[in-house]
Amino acid sequence: MNLGPLPRERRHRAIHAFIDRGCPVSALAPGSKKPMKSCPQCDIKSPDYVRHHGVQDCPHPADLCHGFHAATLDHGKAQSWIDRHPDLNFAVSAGPAGIVVIDLDKNKANAEVPAPYQLSGVRDGFDVFALALERYKAPYPTDAMHVATISGGLHLWFRLPPGRVVLKSEGAFGWLVDVRSTNSYIIGPTSVVGGVEYRRIGHSTAPMLAPAWLLHHLEGTGHAPKPPAPPRPARQRPTGRQDAAGHRGKTLQQLADELASAPESTRHAELCRVTTAAAHLVLAGHIDEHEMRAEMEAAGRAADRSDYEIHKAIETAFTYASRGAA
Repeated sequence: MNLGPLPRERRHRAIHAFIDRGCPVSALAPGSKKPMKSCPQCDIKSPDYVRHHGVQDCPHPADLCHGFHAATLDHGKAQSWIDRHPDLNFAVSAGPAGIVVIDLDKNKANAEVPAPYQLSGVRDGFDVFALALERYKAPYPTDAMHVATISGGLHLWFRLPPGRVVLKSEGAFGWLVDVRSTNSYIIGPTSVVGGVEYRRIGHSTAPMLAPAWLLHHLEGTGHAPKPPAPPRPARQRPTGRQDAAGHRGKTLQQLADELASAPESTRHAELCRVTTAAAHLVLAGHIDEHEMRAEMEAAGRAADRSDYEIHKAIETAFTYASRGAA
């Protein structure tokens, strides 16, 4: 009896189908939500690690390292991953794909419902999303691509208008509703974790265009990037004076390298530290603000920090540096 394609074969087909739709894909470890383990040259814990920011200056041709930053639209490269790791899972790099995914979660821990929702009969993220629909008098988006998650949640996939940027978040949309888009990845349907499949349900096989109400709501909940701050005038300091952050003699490149190679558990603290030191360099007239922002943003992304977190750290760094704070 023909039972149809095996699960792994359906996953291989799905990988190539997403590439055909213009959605860059990256490899996840078999049975996992996490990217494949980096090679020794890209693993900061390895004695063979070569310091670099990310895919753009990786010591070897881009392959499985650097997670969703190495996502590809190359069928040949994706097939080489499949050939080496037939049971791999995969993810879609949401920002480059121009998509936003609304992640509705169940209240798995039976947590207390937050005060703003207690009068609305809300039990989980599904109900919070329903409240948003009610607020805008919008119909349920039945044409969105629906993917059931392994924990009983639901991913609603939408296509963004050209040039539209949405920032990722956890909970900013509403309780138990996460947003996946810029600088994030979303696990592809047919991937299997703990023996349970991320399963596409319904009739839609591709993301629909995000409705106007949803885009408006995402702006109101802080998911739109803020415009860049105007350049600050450089403040002259005597050459060679130690800045308040205590980083005399360090270059912008050295600070960026320290952030990009920081251990995962310290990356937020390192982001705050190096952006403050770099802000002092700007205000001392040693470097250009545009150069500083570009270098810190690249290093922050290499350290898997969100665009919002990087932008916030840079603005706070200039505030502290302008006050002479450490």
